[in-house]
Amino acid sequence: MLTDGTAAPTPTGDEEIDSVTPRAAPAAIVEASTAGPNPLGLRAVRLFGEAGPCGPIGSATTSGEAGAAAAAAALDFKLAAAVLRSGGGGGSGSDEDEVSEVESFILDQEDLDNPVLKTTSEIFLSSAAEGADLRTVDPETQARLEALLEAAGIGKLSTADGKAFADPEVLRRLTSSVSCALDEAAAALTRMRAENNHNAGQVDNRSLAEACSDGDVNAVRKLLDEGRSVNEHTEEGESLLCLACSAGYYELAQVLLAMHANVEDRGNKGDITPLMAAASGGYVDIVKLLLVHCADVNAQSSTGNTALTYACAGGFVDIVKVLLKAGANIEDHNENGHTPLMEAASAGHVEVARVLLEYGAGINTHSNEFKESALTLACYKGHLDMVRFLLEAGADQEHKTDEMHTALMEACMDGHVEVARLLLDSGAQVNMPADSFESPLTLAACGGHVELAALLIERGANLEEVNDEGYTPLMEAAREGHEEMVALLLAQGANINAQTEETQETALTLACCGGFSEVADFLIKAGADIELGCSTPLMEAAQEGHLELVKYLLAAGANVHATTATGDTALTYACENGHTDVADVLLQAGADLEHESEGGRTPLMKAARAGHLCTVQFLISKGANVNRATANNDHTVVSLACAGGHLAVVELLLAHGADPTHRLKDGSTMLIEAAKGGHTNVVSYLLDYPNNVLSVPTTDMTQLTPPSQDQSQVPRVPMHALAMVVPPQEPDRAPQENPPPLLTLQKGTSKQKSTSLQVADQELLSPFHPYQPLECIVEETEGKLNELGQRISAIEKAQLKSLELIQ
Repeated sequence: MLTDGTAAPTPTGDEEIDSVTPRAAPAAIVEASTAGPNPLGLRAVRLFGEAGPCGPIGSATTSGEAGAAAAAAALDFKLAAAVLRSGGGGGSGSDEDEVSEVESFILDQEDLDNPVLKTTSEIFLSSAAEGADLRTVDPETQARLEALLEAAGIGKLSTADGKAFADPEVLRRLTSSVSCALDEAAAALTRMRAENNHNAGQVDNRSLAEACSDGDVNAVRKLLDEGRSVNEHTEEGESLLCLACSAGYYELAQVLLAMHANVEDRGNKGDITPLMAAASGGYVDIVKLLLVHCADVNAQSSTGNTALTYACAGGFVDIVKVLLKAGANIEDHNENGHTPLMEAASAGHVEVARVLLEYGAGINTHSNEFKESALTLACYKGHLDMVRFLLEAGADQEHKTDEMHTALMEACMDGHVEVARLLLDSGAQVNMPADSFESPLTLAACGGHVELAALLIERGANLEEVNDEGYTPLMEAAREGHEEMVALLLAQGANINAQTEETQETALTLACCGGFSEVADFLIKAGADIELGCSTPLMEAAQEGHLELVKYLLAAGANVHATTATGDTALTYACENGHTDVADVLLQAGADLEHESEGGRTPLMKAARAGHLCTVQFLISKGANVNRATANNDHTVVSLACAGGHLAVVELLLAHGADPTHRLKDGSTMLIEAAKGGHTNVVSYLLDYPNNVLSVPTTDMTQLTPPSQDQSQVPRVPMHALAMVVPPQEPDRAPQENPPPLLTLQKGTSKQKSTSLQVADQELLSPFHPYQPLECIVEETEGKLNELGQRISAIEKAQLKSLELIQ
């Protein structure tokens, strides 16, 4: 029987093997005519209990339980008897008087998730699972259970022997039947009451899609007879037939197909067909029905899946057989490159895999892109029985994926110990193959799978085998913070001070980089060298901002003055990455505030170039020199901030006395450094700065100004559009919505006068160059703006050239 109350088609002949439905419920409902008058206008409902291998649900397996078995076998009953039982029998009286406790209890459950109904069913389930005596439940619940059991003809809990209710097997079957019967009865009575209400003249305002969603066949028939289209779609874009198939409404699917519904209708989304929906849900009877109506058995979804793919992924053996007999392609690949066998293997459905192999599926077929096979997928998911089955069927366990992983490596990634043991027993190679990038032990160590690592070491895994990054298993374990794995590997003799070839990283430097204090402590106490590596453990911890680990390393004797090949120190790394608290600890430990790394850059310069305002402010408070230049005068602190476009840092430095007029060795100024980087906010600020940073000698301007070029060949970009043609700003500060125009000074006037500026002989003088008149300053400004204009022209030419090449 089906959940919508209809009988499934009876298989005959060749269909007999396919007649098993994977969704068979332990109880189902059938409707039949009621003999005699029915005062409620209801059709009789009959509940059929689940029959086990030994017969009906009440079958007794122990002595003294024959009476209980006979009573339990009587679970098949007419609900009409329960409806009339409390009314004293017969059919007299009003409807309300003749509704029994059982019927009213079920009938009132409009929502199948009603807590009262769920409580009653769940008490059955939990009590049976725990082997409890149902006679000990509270009186109210016991009364409800007794009413249900008495209506079913089973008897009361207080029967003479009562022993059957303590038998786990009897309770299991009784629980399954009664709880499912309650659900089915509630659904059936709800549908019948809707029909009675309709017959009483109440209007059904449901749409066709809503009626289909409810599985209401009569309402659907009525709406279709009124002229509604059978090929309508729901609000979600799903076809009505697909909706019915995905919900398992067999009779509804019959009605829709009889009204010529499109058997291939994928809905508005164009995704799955009704056949795929039925196969995915495990509804074999609907699958057969659709195939009878010529559904395309090899149609593919938007992701490349077929009905067979869905059935294999769901483990529906009977549907798989039906589809294969109907001509389903057994080697179709979906968008992941998976065949039906791969999907079955990935989900662990052994019986499905067996059927597929019987029909000729390729056991060693692999996906096109990732080179996965059925065996590698099963190993990755840890399906031991599937792995055993595939190995016995001849699967190649040395096949490699696109990552050059064997089946054993895939099992090691997720720590599947028993799968790995089975593969090793079957001859899998325990160490890294010649063309692979990592070993099984490295993968196990990286994942922290201690038991698996112990198994691999027991089988001869190489403790010092390195992967493509040069890391040993110990390094991988330390990098991921797996202290227990580190302990195991060291106990087995792993080299604690092994280093990578290029960067000389050790297990300790990797642990410090990750901030794993416990692992670092374990390694140091086990004898790890605290100063090994191109970057020492202290530098790694400082660079990543691991404050507590920095304190621990300093307490353990780490050298705060150690430098890299490029002259960087732990303080340099901390300042460059904005870790102010770490910088404070390092300075307290004696770090050099003015230490110069490669190129002569101090910690303050590093912080200014990176735009770390708080760190810059902290270093200034500690006495860092804001006017320090690099050894070859490539940069100053403020020029680096301008080049990086960090306006807040520039403002802070100028406020603390940084020289805005300093010229670098190539003649560049702060303004030019900002302009070269396209930082219009900094350029605007410098142009408006009260002390007029443009007031510099004009003698060196010739070396900065390129020869004049004929600019008539390309259109000029107005100055206010500068931000559109220069490189984009760095993300340290949001760009201004309306940046001020760059040209803010007019000849003969000053936008803002310094309070220290004195007027002498009607001539305005610059505060930095008291003998240079304002006219010269403006002239110099115009020259620099002309230089910027030429730079813009060069950019425009490059853009036009790019457009020509594109066209």
